Amino acid sequence: MAMRVSKLLREANIGFSTFCAILKAMDMDEPDIELSSKIPDDVANFILNLRNEDLDFIKLIEKDAEKNISDCQPKSRPPLNILGKIDLDEHNNPRHLERKLKLSTTDYTNAIENDTTVEQPLYKEDNKMFWIEELILITPQGKASRLPIASFNSPRQVPLYSVLIGCNGVGKSSMLKEMVDFFVDLHAYIHDVKPKMSSANKARLKGVRYHIDGACCEVIRLGRTFLAKIDNRLLASKNLRLPSIVACNFGAFDKFPVQKVNGSALTRYDVPYYKYVGAHVNGNMISSSAIVFRLLFSLKENRDDRQRQNLSSILDFIGYDHIISLNYSVVLKSKKDGGVRDAILKRVQQDREYIKLSEEQKNNIVKELYDFYKKKEFAQKVQFCYEIDIDKKSLVTDDELEHIYKLKQYDLVHTAGVVFYKQGVQIASEEMSSGEFAMLSMVLSISTAASDSHTLILIDEPELSLHPNWQMTFIDNLDRALRDQVCHLLIATHSHMLVSDLPMNRSSVSQWEKDKNGNLIANQIAGNTYGWSAEEVLLKVFKTATDRNRYFGERIAKLLEQMGNDTISTEAVADELNELQEISQHLSDVDPMKMVLNTILKHINDE
Repeated sequence: MAMRVSKLLREANIGFSTFCAILKAMDMDEPDIELSSKIPDDVANFILNLRNEDLDFIKLIEKDAEKNISDCQPKSRPPLNILGKIDLDEHNNPRHLERKLKLSTTDYTNAIENDTTVEQPLYKEDNKMFWIEELILITPQGKASRLPIASFNSPRQVPLYSVLIGCNGVGKSSMLKEMVDFFVDLHAYIHDVKPKMSSANKARLKGVRYHIDGACCEVIRLGRTFLAKIDNRLLASKNLRLPSIVACNFGAFDKFPVQKVNGSALTRYDVPYYKYVGAHVNGNMISSSAIVFRLLFSLKENRDDRQRQNLSSILDFIGYDHIISLNYSVVLKSKKDGGVRDAILKRVQQDREYIKLSEEQKNNIVKELYDFYKKKEFAQKVQFCYEIDIDKKSLVTDDELEHIYKLKQYDLVHTAGVVFYKQGVQIASEEMSSGEFAMLSMVLSISTAASDSHTLILIDEPELSLHPNWQMTFIDNLDRALRDQVCHLLIATHSHMLVSDLPMNRSSVSQWEKDKNGNLIANQIAGNTYGWSAEEVLLKVFKTATDRNRYFGERIAKLLEQMGNDTISTEAVADELNELQEISQHLSDVDPMKMVLNTILKHINDE
């Protein structure tokens, strides 16, 4: 038995290019396959089952992984075994259409792929929402597994938070970096003519399941190809709604990709849908000037009342006045350099921010920047100061900050520093405490970067440099800055302080660990953690008990009360004792609660 390709495409509700991508993943692609080709029923049934069975995406990933486990293994390429061709009806006959509409075979294929009869996803414009539900990982053995991230039951408020905890070396930072690569590549695959892709076969992350505007989307990566299901229907990936990505880390061991700074070469990460927030620049180099530059970027973007209020709020929190001064100088260029105007023109033509503008509009920008530069050059001053009053209606009263920012990018302006004020006393950004600057930079830069309709915000170890009291308020500060923004924050942390500050009904906590085979697994922490004590978080979330832990003692007291009142079953007593015994291993032998637990265990064993 056999099925023709055109019939399969109609029944599977997919386009021809998606069909070819599936065949390629199965190592069955044929260069001569056409819409009139007949293929075996087992292949057709596999593709049809992709619509309704979640596990089939898993099987497809594993089939693809079989080809990449070892280069030493013999590569057998099973033939598709095209069973011939049949005459199609007039409506689907490509030769008929070619004669009637004078279309080439390629044109016809594209017409099928973009056919409006293909079922479209049902997004809900009145239900703006976004979150990552789970990741699909591949093991070195070629097995696929699902790693749960978050589960929200029709959340009504934004933003959403998911905290990821786990021991050092479990792979939290690496996985966040792989998520950046996955979504950057997916954006490029859908929107770019010649996409720049990462090395796909080296990554553990092979798929993502997420919710966006009332639709459930599942995307898998097969080599340099992406396949998508939307509401369990196999559809062309162009139908996906995608989030932008914001990555934040101010630590020394930041794994996130860094974007272009000043005159450095463009990379695949210099795209509008990815924004890096951190201290790194040009690889692994850490520079205070890089942080200042990112802060300058934030200030440039802070034009509306919401951002002005965010800046005011965070300055109030760290105890600073609402005045900021920017010191800068212009870089003098000689005529031997080809002229400043020509240099600006060249950079504007290459600037991705202006790529969609007309030549007239670009020339106007060149003139504005050049006029600003010459004005400063003629002033014959070594340094200039631009002052921002946060309490004014608008942060930007003219275009000076915009010009400074652009000329800084074009290597025609040097920023000498940003000056803040505390009770009227000047404090240079370099003189701020690491905690003050980290809180200011992270909250302000993240809130500014998360300006798109849907945003995935990845934050790695935000507790670095923050006092425990500030760790407890970090989420609250972010929440105020991101109010009403449709985004999902994934925060990898070792701080129990952050966990107790998570908002109710729109947050989740999962503990990552490795099983005996070294595979990453995640255990969801049940319930809301808002308002939990530090001891309760350490015990229930981090599985760490401190000596004389109050919460540990309360659990023992509750167990004794239930046993005394005979309100707990023997099985429940055994389960609770087993868990308490496991936790008690982290307590010292002289801890009174450990001694009480051992007494209970001895009494039960004697009976």
